[in-house]
Amino acid sequence: MPRTLVKGGDLLPVVDPIQPSDLERRQLHLILLACSAIVILAAGLALFMFPVVFSDQFFFSRREFVVAFFGFCGLSILLAVYLFDRQFTIRGLRHQIEEDRKRALAIHEQASAELFKALPHFNLFQDHLSMGYRRAASSGQELTVLVVTIQLQENLSFPAAKNSLLGDAAKAILRKLRDQDSFYLLQSGCFGVILPGTGMSTAQGISSRIADGLTDAAGVSKRFTFESSIINYPNNASSSQELDSAVCSLLPEDQSKRINSVHDVLA
Repeated sequence: MPRTLVKGGDLLPVVDPIQPSDLERRQLHLILLACSAIVILAAGLALFMFPVVFSDQFFFSRREFVVAFFGFCGLSILLAVYLFDRQFTIRGLRHQIEEDRKRALAIHEQASAELFKALPHFNLFQDHLSMGYRRAASSGQELTVLVVTIQLQENLSFPAAKNSLLGDAAKAILRKLRDQDSFYLLQSGCFGVILPGTGMSTAQGISSRIADGLTDAAGVSKRFTFESSIINYPNNASSSQELDSAVCSLLPEDQSKRINSVHDVLA
């Protein structure tokens, strides 16, 4: 809030408030004003010193000279106070913008982590894959599964940071999917997408769009890398069991062994 003065029962602002959007423009104005003030002060100092140094008598009467001298000093003080006030105001606004940026980043990371935790897991993926296969087999349509594996940077040691990055990757994938597609978390860092009624050419187009979205989400710093694999019925698998096994073969070794052992018990 700007400081105010009371005049005639009304509150008048001493200085106009600075909006965050005008910060760069105001700082440029402040720099130009400071440079102009230096020139004016130097010229004024030279003007006052000239008669003292090069003349035996003043161009002004003594009273006028004293009034002008103190007026000049007062103007210099006010200008210096104004420049300091504007500088501290800009510094405070910069600090506020930085705090808002950190707060927004924290909210974004929390939202991404919550999205990652809320994704349906591998068991639901298997159920939906089995139902999708039965529909495709009965209707003579194709069924495609897209497996996307995310590799995070090795220097990430906090689970919250990992979940946030994986959540960003999940959002990038979800934005490129169609309404009839379904998205699952097969395990940490590995996502599965079921594309009903989709052939290889269409699946490759969707995979290309997903790759573009993940590249944008990774950013120039390459926060993560990724790779995609496409499994199609009936080209790559002829049964629900083969589809499931093909997906499990793309998972990390420890996870695929655990799932295959479950399949052996069920068999």
